[in-house]
Amino acid sequence: MIIGVVGLGTVGFGTVDILVKEKARLEKEIGEEVKVKYGCSLEDVDLPEGIIYTRDFNDIINDEEVDVVVELIGGVTIAKKIILEALKKGKHVVTANKALLAHDGEELFKCATENNVNLYYEAAVGGGIPVVVPAKESLIANNIYKIEGILNGTTNFILTLMEKENLDFNEALTIADDQGFVEADASLDLDGYDAAHKIKLLAMNAFHIFFDFDKIQLEGIRNVTKKDMDYAKKLGYRIKLIAQAKKLEHGYGLDVAPTLVPINDIVGNVMEAYNVVEITSDYLENVLFYGKGAGRYVTASAVVSDIIKCHDDKKWTYHYEHTDEIYPITYSSYYIRTNKPIDVDYDQYLTLGNDHIYITRAYEKDELLNKLGDQEYHLFKVR
Repeated sequence: MIIGVVGLGTVGFGTVDILVKEKARLEKEIGEEVKVKYGCSLEDVDLPEGIIYTRDFNDIINDEEVDVVVELIGGVTIAKKIILEALKKGKHVVTANKALLAHDGEELFKCATENNVNLYYEAAVGGGIPVVVPAKESLIANNIYKIEGILNGTTNFILTLMEKENLDFNEALTIADDQGFVEADASLDLDGYDAAHKIKLLAMNAFHIFFDFDKIQLEGIRNVTKKDMDYAKKLGYRIKLIAQAKKLEHGYGLDVAPTLVPINDIVGNVMEAYNVVEITSDYLENVLFYGKGAGRYVTASAVVSDIIKCHDDKKWTYHYEHTDEIYPITYSSYYIRTNKPIDVDYDQYLTLGNDHIYITRAYEKDELLNKLGDQEYHLFKVR
């Protein structure tokens, strides 16, 4: 197996490092040579002895010896060109590019199928958490009904800081940014786009469907206040940014939203920059995947796993149907905070000062909004 790695940043260099350090063990495992022939980057990088450095990704794509092209530059322009050209040349591709796959995955996966090669993307979803392959292969006996979890470590880290350090949102965001948790474009994390990219890939993988990314309703954590976190905790909950996908009677529900999760729930106890994915199916029922969602070697671990899978003759095909039947998940119990009482059915009620806090019974969101009218309120889903 001859490999070319395009992109030698944090994850790319970590991938090369693992492949070199674990070369003998990996070769023994699959009974085949595992050789990194190229490393491609626009910036000079000191690569291990024997690896060819290039600034031109075409050197990798046009080399007939290369079996696997690893795309780790990110973005949705040059990365797409690299992947498409590699697939059309009959090379397997491994990527961690969640944004590209979320927006252009249908074209890319169909190209892989047409050219009888694989496009693997485990590292694009849960960082180092193996969830794509288990859902695709290990759960093949099951019909998957629902996927939900915490898919963005940055927001989870911020929410943890707000709770444990008694900080408001902006204070926690500053600390997270100083520690390198926040993307250069902070809206990817804070406004739910990153989590939405990942839940789209998980839904596509589990439900065998293609759909437009813009169909996903998303809300980030900018409106989560320390006051609401404190009230939620008094009622037995924590606020988490939850991404979910589920089969509906007519179509599929997908969204990303701040959600109250019971403190005695496993998901409610996932703190810091950790991720968790819970999959609900018919025969296995519930299974959880938990671990670190980002980091040089954490993510590189998943990349290397996908590279080694390219050794198999088995091909993943994507004969999926495109659907427009994608809807937000609006029927739920809700947390509501207002400055005056409202007429709702509720399971819990708390009043402190001028605040009236409810955990409602299940409602359609529009019905609650009609009851709230034009008064000020804070409203979040309850799991």
